[in-house]
Amino acid sequence: MDVLSRAVMCFCLMGWMTLGWSNAAQYTSINMKSNIDKLKVHYKISKDQLFNGNPVFPKDTFEDSERRVLMSVVLDVYLSIFSQMLNQTGDQEMIESLKYVKGKIQDLQKHYFLGRIPELRTHLQNLWAIETSDTTVQGKALSEFITIYEKASKLALKFHLKKDNRRKRRQAQRLKSHIM
Repeated sequence: MDVLSRAVMCFCLMGWMTLGWSNAAQYTSINMKSNIDKLKVHYKISKDQLFNGNPVFPKDTFEDSERRVLMSVVLDVYLSIFSQMLNQTGDQEMIESLKYVKGKIQDLQKHYFLGRIPELRTHLQNLWAIETSDTTVQGKALSEFITIYEKASKLALKFHLKKDNRRKRRQAQRLKSHIM
C-alpha cells in the first residue's frame, strides 16, 4: 500500500471512530450521575448483595413496542422505590438528590412513555385476576372469543407487515449500496 492510500485509510478510520464515538448515546447528565453516585454511597449494599446474580430488573428480549410498555412500568417502579427512600430518609442532601432524580424520571415518562400506566396496571391486574375455572367466566369468554381473536390477528398482521416493510427497506438499501 502506498503512502497516500495509507493516509486516506487512516483519515477515514479516524473519522469513522470519531463519528461513532460522538454518536454514542449519552443521555444521562453529569448532574444526574452525580446525584445517583451520592445516593449509591448513602444506600451502599455489600458486593455480595449487589452481585448475587439476581438483578432487580432482568434483561428483556421483547420487541420495541413491548419494551415501551415495559420501560414505562420499570420507570414507575423506580418512582415507587425513590418515593419509599424519600419517606425513609431525613438527610437533606439525600432528599434533594432523590427529588431531582424523581423529577427527571417523571419528565421522561411524561414526554416519551405511556402516561396511562396506572390505567394499564389496573387493567392488567383485572385480567390476571380472572377466575378461569368459573363456568360463567368460561361461557362469557367463549362468546367474546371471535371478537378478541380478530383483534389479536389484526394486531399481529400489523406488526408483521411493519417488520416486513423494514426488512424490504433494508434489502433495498443494501441492493442500492451494492449497485453504486
